[in-house]
Amino acid sequence: MKSILKIMKATFLGGILFLAPLAVLLIVLEKGYVIIQKVTLPLVKNMPRVHVLGIALQELIGIIIIILICFTAGLLARTAKAKKLIQKLENGILSFIPGYSFMKSMNESIMGFESKEDLKVILVPTDAGWQFAFLIEQIDENNFTVFIPDAPNPWSGSVCFVQKQDIKEVDITQKQALASIRKLGYGTKELLKNKL
Repeated sequence: MKSILKIMKATFLGGILFLAPLAVLLIVLEKGYVIIQKVTLPLVKNMPRVHVLGIALQELIGIIIIILICFTAGLLARTAKAKKLIQKLENGILSFIPGYSFMKSMNESIMGFESKEDLKVILVPTDAGWQFAFLIEQIDENNFTVFIPDAPNPWSGSVCFVQKQDIKEVDITQKQALASIRKLGYGTKELLKNKL
């Protein structure tokens, strides 16, 4: 019974963590759209009322402007100065948000972005057997910090400190491990073939 409640709790929290960024994104886009509409209203006021696929010209221009702003922001984010600013923000402010680095890395992995910060996937022993874990950092030559994610919600889990001899390295990507965790282990037959 406790395990069912734990899974339900983890799934509920995972849903919240999944939906919260989407809600924030929708709110930001909606506010931006309202601002853009105020700007485009004088531009299209003198134009004839035209509808393209059921969308008014003012709304269509607003959507195009938002897409262009997002594209421009994406281009700017690739510049050296922007990367430096983002790094300062992450190191100075965002690093204090619990789980930020891990969530960022997982989101990049889920979305298919190549990241030099992909966490190394390892197996660590637990009371129930081997479990997927992510190598966070090396404390000294014999001790490591690892994050052991829960299933089916890899957003929650435990931070553990393990010795080098307790780590079993596996040659799989972070994205593959996360997919397996979310599927409650389905697909591990091929992932861990000849690795246990």
